[in-house]
Amino acid sequence: MESFHFHLQSYRSHKNRVIVPKQVYPAFKQAQTIKYGIKQASIEIMTHQKDDDILYISEDLVEEVHLLQQRTISCYVQGPHIILQPLLGVFTAGFQEEEAQVLGERTPVFESMAMTGQSYGFDTIFFGYQHINWDNQTIHGWVFSDGEWKDLIYPIPYVIYDRIPNRKVEHHPSIEEAKQKLQEHTIWFNSGFFNKWKTYDQLIQTGQVAHLLPPTVLHPSQDKIAEMLDTHKSIYIKPIHGSKGSGIKKCTTHSDSAGIECMYYDQDKKVHQRYHQLSQMLKQQFPNGLYGYIAQPEIPLKSKRSSPMDYRVHANKNENNEWEVTAVCTKFAGKGSLTTHVKRGGSLHTLDELFDDKESQTIYKKLERSALLVSKALDHKSSSPIGELGFDFGIDEEGKVWLFEANSKPGYALYDHPAFQKEQSVILSYPYRYAKHFYLSLLAQ
Repeated sequence: MESFHFHLQSYRSHKNRVIVPKQVYPAFKQAQTIKYGIKQASIEIMTHQKDDDILYISEDLVEEVHLLQQRTISCYVQGPHIILQPLLGVFTAGFQEEEAQVLGERTPVFESMAMTGQSYGFDTIFFGYQHINWDNQTIHGWVFSDGEWKDLIYPIPYVIYDRIPNRKVEHHPSIEEAKQKLQEHTIWFNSGFFNKWKTYDQLIQTGQVAHLLPPTVLHPSQDKIAEMLDTHKSIYIKPIHGSKGSGIKKCTTHSDSAGIECMYYDQDKKVHQRYHQLSQMLKQQFPNGLYGYIAQPEIPLKSKRSSPMDYRVHANKNENNEWEVTAVCTKFAGKGSLTTHVKRGGSLHTLDELFDDKESQTIYKKLERSALLVSKALDHKSSSPIGELGFDFGIDEEGKVWLFEANSKPGYALYDHPAFQKEQSVILSYPYRYAKHFYLSLLAQ
């Protein structure tokens, strides 16, 4: 495979012709088809002896594959196929009317992402179900280019990255319908959010990673909750479809007092409730029962500055379809906080900020090995492509690694830390590197 970058010029012709500079003709001479997004056309290759960075394409061909917005293009060439200007579609929701903040608080990260894509030869189009024209297979979406957001028309991309922001939006009927239609014609990666129990069930059956999982009970009964509290004294009850700490409740018994303490968040306000009896607590906190919940014991985590900490690890696929760990950070819970989530008072730190070089390396290697094992296991179990994962790990007082959660759409909170801001373009390059894998596979067909 060879890659090229050209200035595009169209010319009047009713034939599907591509005219390439003479010196690159050997790479193009076998080409019979041209692909742009999901559009494809048969072509005839000719040569010219003018500027060596200009590619001439007939007007009819430009219109057929919908190249109307392009002035400069990248392309991959191999054998009979040319792929013009690789596109990455980002399917999301939450578009705003204000052009400076097209995607609300996520806008700065998506701007950085688009600029990173440009450096990898990609155009990035951000779109939702409302931007799709099914009749001509185009998207009138948003592109960040030359420092500003523009609403432009592109063909439906061949590779689409699912960044729907939350579970509620994901189940909107129009989003589900668009997603189903698009998946028939495109490569779609990171589809949907994980179900906590399904993820646990998949991993517990995988010998290499089962040891990382805390004991977990699905749809726990009152008797089971009582047994777990008697054994562990403190447990977490989590909704299987929850994310970002939503819906988690911590239940604790204290040896010096009777009853049960339940701690949770109402909106972002921390709430403590005490109950004399377990049945009373369950009736008030879970009036519809515990179906759809899991229960796990609290793991006594290693602490620093008298505060327990866990670790966020990001893993991504590269252009070789191989997993790499791309970020590791430490998370502290806020004072008296239930979780380490930043929006609830938690804080992010690099390993180097908290540990000496030797301990930092030891922790990094433990987490890297664990994250790669879990990534490969989930990838193997998945029915659709996965390009990135976020993990919440803990390390207990004995140095054992525990997996608390796997996320198919890791958040962007780590970019609030200066060290990860500097690495942002590297981390954000991975969706493009993974997309490149699919484009290369397409050329090889």
